Amino acid sequence: MRQIRACVLLVTWLMLSACGYHLRGSVDMPESLKNIYLFSASSMLQTEIQGMLKSAKGKIATSPNEAGLVVKVLKEDIRTRILSIGSAGKSSESELNYYLRFQFYDNQENELMEEQTIEIAREYFNDQTAVLAKTNEEQIIRKEIYKQAARMLMARANVAVDKIKK
Repeated sequence: MRQIRACVLLVTWLMLSACGYHLRGSVDMPESLKNIYLFSASSMLQTEIQGMLKSAKGKIATSPNEAGLVVKVLKEDIRTRILSIGSAGKSSESELNYYLRFQFYDNQENELMEEQTIEIAREYFNDQTAVLAKTNEEQIIRKEIYKQAARMLMARANVAVDKIKK
């Protein structure tokens, strides 16, 4: 019976590793991306990128000279827009818009790519009878937007680093 359980466990483990399964958010990064310096990024974006780097055994550099890649945030903005108003005159549907414009440099201040832009929009229903729950929902949506922006930024950083190698 023990041998059967061991075989089932071994087969399950082999199937998971063979299909490319990995934890969500974990990223395999080249060495040059494991040490990034962020210039003028918001604390939310820094937190998300730092989490990604930590899962890849990387870190945010304390100075541009130590970094394999420098990310200069030129503009970052998140805004709420009311999409519809209910009969009581209060918003019933809102939209969060996130805008990020940035550029990549190496640690010698050489431009690696032209300016890049990321724009993300999320709509959500704003039920006025559950105000506290909706405030919490907006915070969760904001966090997800920053996570998505960090993933997109790191994907583009990977392309920038690949261009250097070629």
